[in-house]
Amino acid sequence: MMTEYVSENASLLRKINLVFRFSYTLPFFVASLCGVLFALSYDPPTYVAVLIPTIVLILAVFVNFSNDYFDHGSGVDMMRFETLKEETTDDEGLKKLYWEGNQFDTGMVSENQGKVIMAVLAVIAVVMAVPVILYGGWGVVFFGTIGLFITYFYTAPPINFGGRGMGELVVGISFFMMVFCSFYVLTGTYTLEIILFSLMVGIIVGLMRTVDSMSAQEAHIKNHEMSISVYLGIDGTIPVIKAVVIIAYVIAVCMIYFNLLYVLLLLTIPLMVKAWALMNEKKSRWEFKVIPYFFGLSLFTEILFMVTIGMTALIGGPIVMLSF
Repeated sequence: MMTEYVSENASLLRKINLVFRFSYTLPFFVASLCGVLFALSYDPPTYVAVLIPTIVLILAVFVNFSNDYFDHGSGVDMMRFETLKEETTDDEGLKKLYWEGNQFDTGMVSENQGKVIMAVLAVIAVVMAVPVILYGGWGVVFFGTIGLFITYFYTAPPINFGGRGMGELVVGISFFMMVFCSFYVLTGTYTLEIILFSLMVGIIVGLMRTVDSMSAQEAHIKNHEMSISVYLGIDGTIPVIKAVVIIAYVIAVCMIYFNLLYVLLLLTIPLMVKAWALMNEKKSRWEFKVIPYFFGLSLFTEILFMVTIGMTALIGGPIVMLSF
């Protein structure tokens, strides 16, 4: 059975984006870029600095595409987007905002084509990684293997982290690694500053996954998949989300110790105020409407970090609260 949620009038570029979900790769790419930009003051080779986020981008496309392949096999996306279609067909704003269905469910891509595409993406990533491995050594292989393992088996059997209640944790670890490892591979060292920011990114992207899963609560339950929201219920998950948001901003405040310009990370607070209000009011479709705010929190936190790094470079160094 195929869903016909994708508009027949969709442009070619729109259809390509629906197949590869490039918009969903932005947090992956920008997370890696954060680690790379923070490492530039250590004067790493330019070609490695360019290759690392490029490889992450390709792997992000691979991971999203493979997840869609296995979600098609399990049937969870079919159930999810039948519900989504009912919820958003009379709201063009919401319809444009969300992914319009699994490309395998809609028939845009066959299973055989999907296997070929995954193989090609994997080969490209491996070939591009060779110069990075030669530069960074076996540490690159170690971190890369861990990252690819946990992201691929996020939905792939027999492990399926995402369906066994570990999806939020796996996503958080993956994004922590994207920031931290991008820096570490380039510099061969680490700082408390980059560890804290990597932790913050991991937390808020894990939150984004939690919020996203709530919009598919019924599909997860029908497919016997576990998540925080399935364990605790929607009402029980909301206080957890709020508590973790507070933890993320506590980390942002701690970052200010290293550079006063990190106060820019607090500019996402208005997004969370609106998200908080939506969760409190629980009006119609709030589970769908709250998702963009957490996507924005993830993406804009990464962008604001890069802005801070750029401003710090322009003024010749960080603005510290205390100097000894």
